Amino acid sequence: MIRTINSWRGLMAVAVVLFHCEVGWSYNVAVSGVTFFFISSTFLLAMRHPFERITRSGYGRFVMEHAMRLYPLHWLGLALLVLLALVCHTAVIDWGATALSALLLQAWSPVHEVHYGLNPVAWYMSALLFCYIIYPFMAHWLGPWRLRYKALLAALLAVVLAVVLFPLNIPQREAIFVNPASHVLDVTVGLTLFHLYRVLGDGLKQVGFSKATLIEVVALLLLALVITINVATTWIRPWEDDIIWLLPQGAILVAFALLAGREGAVGRLLLCRPLQWLGSISFEMFVLQFVAFLLFNFIVSPFAGHFGWQIYDKLVWFALPLLILLSWGVNRCFTRPLFAAIKRQFADKR
Repeated sequence: MIRTINSWRGLMAVAVVLFHCEVGWSYNVAVSGVTFFFISSTFLLAMRHPFERITRSGYGRFVMEHAMRLYPLHWLGLALLVLLALVCHTAVIDWGATALSALLLQAWSPVHEVHYGLNPVAWYMSALLFCYIIYPFMAHWLGPWRLRYKALLAALLAVVLAVVLFPLNIPQREAIFVNPASHVLDVTVGLTLFHLYRVLGDGLKQVGFSKATLIEVVALLLLALVITINVATTWIRPWEDDIIWLLPQGAILVAFALLAGREGAVGRLLLCRPLQWLGSISFEMFVLQFVAFLLFNFIVSPFAGHFGWQIYDKLVWFALPLLILLSWGVNRCFTRPLFAAIKRQFADKR
């Protein structure tokens, strides 16, 4: 993991949490952050698993290894939500939808109550699993292509998705956005950005601090520009869930990857230990946020005079520390030992 990208993912995870707590200004940062999660996942996969190294016989091992990084944490979060729902009567459980969620198949459903289900954020893991499944094929197919042809394919897929989304209302667009098939575009963009990173790498070897800072600021200003346009106008709203964020978040991803070890002012800020630590627990924060919200409701709401009152979105700055503490505990006691065991298991098979 590139350390500045690790911190950026932590900040994007916090933005997603704030958005789910209905903090209005966080919306655009949060939805753009989801796009960053997808394209950076493919980018980092391409860095660790170049297409030349993925053999046909190793495909099953590749998918199994990456699936095992998703399912256990997902099952833990889902089990905790089921337990809270049964004990605290927070929701009526749809067991069919919950079974689909347990298998990470729920995002294929166009039905809102199914693809979001008991843990609304788990649709992301469903879509990410699909990206893991198709990555070796996409990497092998696109690997030998020239950069301009990859970019042309990414642009073509973006145009097709834009045409599909344009006439749809918000619930219909939402169903398309969570559907794993729509994220073939993100995989293509991630592979294209990795190719661009390799092409530009040599040219930035001697970059100085001032120039690195300028590159970082320009990338961030591009994101700020798109956010400003989306806030001030309505003409890009049909694509605000995904497509409009590919360029600015892609620029941020490539810029900070290229400047790894030669960071400017922004990069050095992202290298500070608190942000690095936040990035290290970002996955747990994303998966467990609704668990923390429900715990917070039933810890705090009795003092507000109404047991079970939904209060996390009204006291988000108090709910967030609980989520961070829970995520740290799960990361330390569950995720790290699990990932170490997975690494040993699949290292032995190689």
